Amino acid sequence: MVSATTTVDWPAARRAVAQAGPRLTAMLRSATKPDAPALGEWDVTQVATHVSHALDAITAMTAGGGNLIPDISGLPTLSRVMLDGEGRRPLAQVADRIDVTVAGFLAAMEAATADTSHSWLIQGSEMPLSALTCHILNELTVHGRDIAVALGQPWPIDKGHAALILQGFVFPSLHTLGRAMVVQEVAGTKRARFDVRLRGDGRACLVFDKGDFSVEASPQGRVDCKLSVDPEAFLLVAWGRISQWSAIPKGQLLASGRKPWLGLQMRSWLRNP
Repeated sequence: MVSATTTVDWPAARRAVAQAGPRLTAMLRSATKPDAPALGEWDVTQVATHVSHALDAITAMTAGGGNLIPDISGLPTLSRVMLDGEGRRPLAQVADRIDVTVAGFLAAMEAATADTSHSWLIQGSEMPLSALTCHILNELTVHGRDIAVALGQPWPIDKGHAALILQGFVFPSLHTLGRAMVVQEVAGTKRARFDVRLRGDGRACLVFDKGDFSVEASPQGRVDCKLSVDPEAFLLVAWGRISQWSAIPKGQLLASGRKPWLGLQMRSWLRNP
């Protein structure tokens, strides 16, 4: 199953990764609180180590090493097992490993002759190289923010980078995961089409159909709710890092259309991607 519902500027994604990698590793090398709580039960060192594992896995996917788990529900267990098996390393060592992986990945992407599809995380799924590039950008950016918050440091996310992550990775992965991403007890009977416009650049249509879910590059039917969104805010709401109720009063998420009230409900219809 190939997810190609939305397209992305692949060279721009590679440039974004080249910026995001050193930004994260510089923060890791200067960190003075490696044990600070950062994400759930994980501290700064554990989140950084997880990023390193994720980057290694995504890089392996470009060489046919994907399809690690049968379905998305196995991801937390896989992440925990990999982390438990790693042990703790100084943050500087983790940063070194991330730098090496990012450099190797970018070199492989530059040498690639086409944006070909490769096995992704879930068995039976594939993603183009551009989506895998945006997957790496997502790991560096979102988990970089987790670490920065834990360390009490600012971590503004470039809106262009957020749009690349959404358009190049989040929307395609949601489409690939489909029904597995729907909270069935909440939205299993819902039918609605959401036209999501990213301010600056990017668009996707999220379609709920009685428990099924898909993403269209542009609406292929009647739209129920139009959403105009700030890419950074929408990304952080999608990943559960901030609440939509903090973004809406700031005008970062605006709903209109035939049924604008559905915009308030949509996030609760989807599991955390």
